[in-house]
Amino acid sequence: MNHIIQYRSFGTPDVLEEADVPLTEPQGADVRVKVRAVGLNPVDFKTFNGDLRVVEHLWRLAHPRRRTAMFPRGVGRDFSGVITAVGPGAEGYSVGDPVLGLLRSAPGQVDPRGTLATEVIAPSESITRMPDGLSYEVASTLGVAAETAAGAFRRLRLGKNDAIVISAAAGGVGSLASQLALVLGAAVVGIAGAQNAEYLRSLGVIPVAYGKDLKDRVVRACPAPVTKLLDCYGKGYVQLGAALGVPRGSMGTLVPSPSALLRGARFTGARHAQRGDLGRVARLVATGRIKVHIASRFPMSLSGVREAYTELAVGHTRGKIVITTEEPH
Repeated sequence: MNHIIQYRSFGTPDVLEEADVPLTEPQGADVRVKVRAVGLNPVDFKTFNGDLRVVEHLWRLAHPRRRTAMFPRGVGRDFSGVITAVGPGAEGYSVGDPVLGLLRSAPGQVDPRGTLATEVIAPSESITRMPDGLSYEVASTLGVAAETAAGAFRRLRLGKNDAIVISAAAGGVGSLASQLALVLGAAVVGIAGAQNAEYLRSLGVIPVAYGKDLKDRVVRACPAPVTKLLDCYGKGYVQLGAALGVPRGSMGTLVPSPSALLRGARFTGARHAQRGDLGRVARLVATGRIKVHIASRFPMSLSGVREAYTELAVGHTRGKIVITTEEPH
């Protein structure tokens, strides 16, 4: 049997429950992975608490032939672990391979799968081998963040002549995106709370605290005119980009809204990722060019998962929160 965390109704982390379901064999190009760690993402709790219900409803109306039962649903998207079974079309992978990956879904798609489980079935195109020197805990944090950052920068055509502003720069996606932008040669101004200034400096990012007179403080801090903006938070940062003179189409947002799109921001992220992005970012992390800060670790238990999502939902998490099947180390 496969032990999983799931939910049968929308709500707080209290709606999460444990269940045992049959362990299935991978078909086609899928693999089955024994989960060692799961990195949490804000989109997880935004899904199970019902924040995305309107988007899901619109998706179901647009895809009537692809409807699935609303509940129960699994939880989690990122994972790392060891392959325990390989489908007949999963070329290049073998039982025993350590891997990391994610479960992808279209925005709003009702997806019953989750990675908070003993084992998970995943398409081979959504995983990559773990590079030497990468722990399971760190590897489990990379899937969503790596594909989001890589996809966004591809859409924005970020390069060495750019100066980019990134909001929520100390968060799980923002901190990885900021470092990837530096690897690509851009100058990076990261917006975060004042308490995260030294952390951002340690990554090579120019920190600017959110708050009053933000535009003027960004202009003073940035060594060159701002040419790009990536909004990882929403709530007015696209307007900041417009005030800074960032051209329409050179602003990307992970949190689309009518006002942001009307100002010319591109809804981007993992939707513009390509196969190979996750592996490239994983190698950058393994070699130390990108650093991952793990804010908290919790055990793979119902109480641990509920506590972890309660912490994540508060916001202002520096780096990532991880659920692990092993003792912290």
